[in-house]
Amino acid sequence: SSAASDVYKRQHNIFMDENGHAYITGANSGVGGAIILDVATDQLNPVELGRYDEFYFHDIFVRGDTLWGGAINDGFFAVGDISDPMNCTTIATQLTPTTFSHNVWLSDDGNTLYTTDEVSDAYVASYDVSNIANIVELDRVQSSPGQDVVPHNTFVVGDYLVTSCLLYTSDA
Repeated sequence: SSAASDVYKRQHNIFMDENGHAYITGANSGVGGAIILDVATDQLNPVELGRYDEFYFHDIFVRGDTLWGGAINDGFFAVGDISDPMNCTTIATQLTPTTFSHNVWLSDDGNTLYTTDEVSDAYVASYDVSNIANIVELDRVQSSPGQDVVPHNTFVVGDYLVTSCLLYTSDA
């Protein structure tokens, strides 16, 4: 249908999970939540399994039946149960330090979530998510405070947190 083809005219990001599912975020369909596709069965003809479309997601991380999403326009990250892609539900939300949740990434053990807010002088924040009913902020770190550095994306690589940053200057 033409509505389905419109989904792929504009999107922000894609995440692939360990089960062969692709998650399209920021598409020009619905509110821009996660469109869940099966790409393992037929890579050239992915099948839409469902949507978690309660919030616009700028970036997400998925492990198992749980989606962690940066709901940038809402200022928080959301935790979603996607075990039934046709009936995704929100388990929890958590505000981030400067309420512009851009990126999320889960630790290898699944107990800590790291986030970035895409604004100048924002933080990379960490949260204890071992109990979704009681998410606790653990720490936040800022790169070059007062220098307008924007933490963009953060990823867990082994024992390290790797973060890209942007620096906007008025110099051309």
